[in-house]
Amino acid sequence: MTDEFDSLDPNVRWIINEARRPVPVDAAARDRLLEALRAEPAPARAPRFVAWLAQPRNFQLPPFAAAALAAGLVGIGVLSGLAINRDGRPATEQLPAVAVGHPQLPDSLAAAAMKFVIVAPQAAKVSLVGDFNRWDATATPMVAQGKDGLWTVFVPLRPGLHTYSFVVDGQFVSDPAAPIAPDDGFGHRSSVVLVRKPTL
Repeated sequence: MTDEFDSLDPNVRWIINEARRPVPVDAAARDRLLEALRAEPAPARAPRFVAWLAQPRNFQLPPFAAAALAAGLVGIGVLSGLAINRDGRPATEQLPAVAVGHPQLPDSLAAAAMKFVIVAPQAAKVSLVGDFNRWDATATPMVAQGKDGLWTVFVPLRPGLHTYSFVVDGQFVSDPAAPIAPDDGFGHRSSVVLVRKPTL
């Protein structure tokens, strides 16, 4: 053990020696700490019913019953996951096409129709992907406008910051007219659009 200790770096040996060194405690400080602890009131005892509920218990289920219970819990999780989108809204909820009226609650802010444009004269197929359509390249196809290579689409977006990209003939392309989002970890450089809340 001594040879192993001597082979350590001098700084590591110093740290070990400091950690082993006893720390002197002032007797008066120790007495003050003990007096403070004695002055603390004793914790209230929980009622008998609460104590009875808190007691650990052993349950034994037959293997078939345990498997059925586990399958039921997994099923509940899957069904609730299907019913709720990633943003916490029910899957059946539809966004309004444009902002209409005044919102009554912060969560009920209407979506605003945002226009996305890209110039891709050689492209055969262009679509818009983003956090608003789960990055699905088939969800929001863009429409070519004439023969000048202009592709457009209108998308209803709720107020807030959204990241998006264009998919041009299967390749992700950021919007040259918008700010760039931080790297998403997949090697794609997405763009950012800020949808402002409607003014009252």
